[in-house]
Amino acid sequence: MRLKLKNLWAPLVATMGLLIFFEIISSTLFPIVGIQNYRLPFHILIVLYLGFRLETPYLSFLVLLLQYIHSLFSIEGWALGTVAGVLICMLCAYLKELLDFSSKMSTIFLTFLFQSLWFLIQGVLLYLTMDDWGYVAEKFWRFLPESFILSILSPFVFGILDFLWRSVGYNGSLEEEV
Repeated sequence: MRLKLKNLWAPLVATMGLLIFFEIISSTLFPIVGIQNYRLPFHILIVLYLGFRLETPYLSFLVLLLQYIHSLFSIEGWALGTVAGVLICMLCAYLKELLDFSSKMSTIFLTFLFQSLWFLIQGVLLYLTMDDWGYVAEKFWRFLPESFILSILSPFVFGILDFLWRSVGYNGSLEEEV
């Protein structure tokens, strides 16, 4: 079954709802239990999922939309995240045949690898805008534990997203029915 473009909105709205849920937990629950300097960037996981699974010319718009929603909960620049996300999704499109998500360990490893690449791209862009490697280095030391935890959670989050996208019959293509 091939989805029409109009069928994209239901799983996208559900995905945005999931992102808002994760952002609320990360923004409010973590500080309550004393974790103030770390926030799990679930938006990166969702963008990675879309890059790994979706084949659509609208992917860059979806990345922009998810980054914009993330910016409602964070002061981080959504523009830098959007550029990094689109570049990562382009790389995923080129490497799609080589990526293997058959086991949880491979999913965890690939997620960590692409998160590291995301940080590298965003770090270079931050350096170009701020001309300060100190801030990028400080951000890197916060990135490591966040990334490890997020990589371990990735099979679970990807399972939830698989359910959301398959519940409408998504099969990896958004081409019109003939």
